Amino acid sequence: MSSTDLNMGRGPMSAKELTDRAKQFDWNPRIGFKYWARAAETIHHEGQIYLREGNFPQAYLVLFRYSTLVLEYLVMHPEAKEPESRKAIKPLQKRIPQVIAILETLRPAIDNIHDQWRKTTAAPRGTPRKQDLAKHPTNDSPLSWNYASSANILDVQDHQDLAVDLAKKEIQRRRRAAGALEEGKHRLSGARQAPPPYMDDDELRRQMEATRRQLDRADGRATAFDDEEYSRPSTYYYPSISKSSSLDYERPTPQERPDGPRPQPPRPPKERHVDRRPSGPPPRPDKDLYLERDSPMLPPPRPGKEQLPSSAFADYSSLREQAPALPPKAPAEPAKQERVSFRPAATLENSEPLRPVFLPSGLRQKFLAIAADNTRKGLEMCGMLCGTTVNNALFISHLVIPEQKCTSDTCDTENESGMLEYCITNDLIVIGWIHTHPTQTCFMSSRDLHTQAGYQVMMPESIAIVCAPHSEPSWGIFRLTNPPGLPHILACQRTETFHPHAVDNLYVEAGQPPGHVYESRTLPFEVCDLRPGH
Repeated sequence: MSSTDLNMGRGPMSAKELTDRAKQFDWNPRIGFKYWARAAETIHHEGQIYLREGNFPQAYLVLFRYSTLVLEYLVMHPEAKEPESRKAIKPLQKRIPQVIAILETLRPAIDNIHDQWRKTTAAPRGTPRKQDLAKHPTNDSPLSWNYASSANILDVQDHQDLAVDLAKKEIQRRRRAAGALEEGKHRLSGARQAPPPYMDDDELRRQMEATRRQLDRADGRATAFDDEEYSRPSTYYYPSISKSSSLDYERPTPQERPDGPRPQPPRPPKERHVDRRPSGPPPRPDKDLYLERDSPMLPPPRPGKEQLPSSAFADYSSLREQAPALPPKAPAEPAKQERVSFRPAATLENSEPLRPVFLPSGLRQKFLAIAADNTRKGLEMCGMLCGTTVNNALFISHLVIPEQKCTSDTCDTENESGMLEYCITNDLIVIGWIHTHPTQTCFMSSRDLHTQAGYQVMMPESIAIVCAPHSEPSWGIFRLTNPPGLPHILACQRTETFHPHAVDNLYVEAGQPPGHVYESRTLPFEVCDLRPGH
């Protein structure tokens, strides 16, 4: 998104506008299939985060982009029919029905919010609706118009320790939630049940229901603005698969389907005796049954009534707080703190903002220790920088060493499906890569530039760390410029391993200052070596 968009003071975008924006990415079949598969996993992960945070417009955009990439482009890639590619695309395709269901749920609310904003802008000057609109910051992004206004926006430069502390707490919270979900899965008897790939279904349902109730009230008060201009089509078309392409999709079994047979709850070990005489009222249960909080006979408490605000422009974030909560099954957690979001740390050459990336300061030395044997032999080696996003910032939390084939000048990853499976299982995205130059200086070769384009085409914040132990400087953090670097590399059709480019300034330093990467001594990280025998 350009800085022009960020400062034009636009209101919320419609689903159609979000759809058009989602389709705007640079597809290039010359980029390897594995890079596109990683990109698909990355944007799906980001969609989950936006759903958890209540940023429904951004969630809609990235999930629609995911469905477009998987259904229309990956299946047409020149490498799509190779065994490794077919294996890697299966988990991506299996998510499609759930992604489409989420899009269908989000679309009406997004369109209604957009319509109400348009009606407000048409209202006479000085009306309460116009005043409500003025409360929103003029430099707010149209993708998060209702979301960002409720967040405390901070400069990451001045709050680095806070950003890392919040990220560590959030990552731990997600791990506990995943562990509780896995434990609950094991307690179930009968049907197989996979963990939901998105936010809790009940939570999403409550949020969207609250949105619909609020919009229904707003529509009742805005009849003066009702006209054909705001009518929406009754159907909506999502990406479809070309007839010439083949989709290797595993249809879920009846036990995996939401409408399939559900397992019956186990019978209690010992049933209570009931006197079934033909006359007289049935005996009342013992009082001690109602004293047990976890007793199945105890009816759940009814949630209190919530008063919805009178304004037709309640923020998505406020609506999620107004939605009635289900009765807790565990001790209630402390009240959530104020929402925090960090401003972009830098911009591309085309003024597109770059989210801050936090890199553990000890990761590079750990990687060099793992690569020491290869370095002594004069062989290159690479690793993947994986992590997650929290509060509009990216945090590298894992150094993953994939299976790879190493030479004196190159290192190519292998068994991409294993790498992808690890990221899916651990809820990680690939934020960049790190590799050695054991016999060369610290720079980005032509091959490195083409590799980096595969990372950066879908995530502009992606970075490349080059380590040259026998040179000075011995390491650097880089990204492609845009322009001219990324578009020039994407347009390059030369296939030699090393070749010159006619354009200068293809890449720049990405570390702070003045880049978007911050090193942190307090950010922990894990190492996973996927190579056989390690």
